Amino acid sequence: MPEFKTEPLVVPSISGLLPEGERNRRVALTSFATSRERAKVPTREVVCYECGGRCEVPAAALSAACPRCHAHLNMADVELKPGLKRTTIRTLGDVTVPSDIVVSHLSIICRNLTVYGVATGSFQCSGKLKVRGTLNEDGKFGAATLHVKKGGHVTFAHIAEVGSAIINGLVEGNLSSPGEIEIRRNGELRGNCRCAKLTIDPGGSHTGQFTRYKDTY
Repeated sequence: MPEFKTEPLVVPSISGLLPEGERNRRVALTSFATSRERAKVPTREVVCYECGGRCEVPAAALSAACPRCHAHLNMADVELKPGLKRTTIRTLGDVTVPSDIVVSHLSIICRNLTVYGVATGSFQCSGKLKVRGTLNEDGKFGAATLHVKKGGHVTFAHIAEVGSAIINGLVEGNLSSPGEIEIRRNGELRGNCRCAKLTIDPGGSHTGQFTRYKDTY
């Protein structure tokens, strides 16, 4: 008798999920496989956004339950749509803010975040945060990698903790990184910088105090 599982909950206000056909294929792959077949399914490690626990889940899964705190973990990719005024998004997948979106009061926890439009709120990414539009932080912030593209504008109200950063656009606020912060041509950082290594290419600029990461401001 095959194991039966219900489809993962999809929050009505969040759109841009996988097409129904692809979603059904993934659910069938992860829910109805035999023990032998399930052992062959590729997995990936995820970090629970509720308790911080780590676990292995099928790479194609759309959701899972944390074995530590039993929280429901959403792993679907999300693309914001026009009309959103206030929203909270928690997913272990990727989130995209298209160029025609202007949204505030956001609270996003995700893997990778790409901003083409205008977004204001708190942002925590376990992977890469790419900004081609405008991002304004007024809450918690964290990212393994921050990449501000040419034409991108980022404003930090608090000290932003990042693993590393590449700046091709404008960043206003204080940055802290145990790795390297690279300001490339046409890139500009207006604020204090605390990192292990600061690189400024010709054409780039930094206005503010530089401190080695092992020291304090």
